[in-house]
Amino acid sequence: MAHVMVSYKREDEPRVAVLVRALRANGLEVWWDQALPGGESWREQIQSALDTAGCVVVVWSLGSTGPDGGFVRDEAGHAKGRNILVPVRLDNVSPPLGFGELQAIDLRSWKGNPKDPFLRDLVDACRAKLEGKPAPPAKAPSVRLYRRLRTGAVGALATGCLWALATNLGGVQNRLCTIPVGQPTLSDVCGGIGLGGRPDRAERLAWESRPAGSCAALRSHITQFPNGAYRRLAADLLAAETVQRSVTWSPAPRPARGYVRQGLQGLGTAAAAQADALKRAKDDAATLCAPLNAFERLDGVDVAPIAYDCRPGFSGGQVCGLDYNATCRIETRPLVERCG
Repeated sequence: MAHVMVSYKREDEPRVAVLVRALRANGLEVWWDQALPGGESWREQIQSALDTAGCVVVVWSLGSTGPDGGFVRDEAGHAKGRNILVPVRLDNVSPPLGFGELQAIDLRSWKGNPKDPFLRDLVDACRAKLEGKPAPPAKAPSVRLYRRLRTGAVGALATGCLWALATNLGGVQNRLCTIPVGQPTLSDVCGGIGLGGRPDRAERLAWESRPAGSCAALRSHITQFPNGAYRRLAADLLAAETVQRSVTWSPAPRPARGYVRQGLQGLGTAAAAQADALKRAKDDAATLCAPLNAFERLDGVDVAPIAYDCRPGFSGGQVCGLDYNATCRIETRPLVERCG
């Protein structure tokens, strides 16, 4: 599946970072320019990400709609031309000229909750664009209207009664599907016909067999069951993801290639001169294989000669240089992500 690109003004980066985490917690693959590798041409990388995106979320804010927001508007125009644009609003602003006909999802009051209805509308719109389908009608405004009515007097009472009835009905379904008779077959049947918020058999087995704490398994579950009973729980666990260094060392060998010049002191035989070159090559390889950071350590090197370059020494005997390949026996403590 193609990725979602987020276009924004640099000054909005802290708020956009929260948005990116929430989209990823809902199982979307998200690209934003903070992921650019150092030293690469950022313009070319952004253009490539824009050309290959299946959906572009453009963030309208005070900065991106102002005089310095030209890059964001250019990216939005490109996405609009491909019909993959999904605009959102973080500030109380109007979309720039040419973008007013597209209704922006209102995230002005969003606090970072990945289960917020407005964020869910954004996720559903992104999924629709990625699948080449029209964006579904937004549900969050109706939820907000319901919440406002609930704070009223008569309206709140009537709405509360209807909501209580709907909640009670859901409870009856769940109790029916979880009675301790004929399980798990009864629950699987309920899930198959959409009762009680239960998973069907395929989703239940996939959920039960996933590796504990695996973030990748949760993302895979959301991808495999995008409307499944465990989707929200999986998203919540992903939102609580932690990343830390492993406490154990793991092999991470890497190759190196080097060359040592002829020795200064001639030796009596070619074999002795070659042995001397091989010894110096091992010392040289240890330098080439030095750990790159505090989370690596060197457990030794293996040197494989490619070609010896031997000639007579100035004071007699033989001197040899050596072109060689080396295997750096590096061990590392990798980053480990855990969800739940």
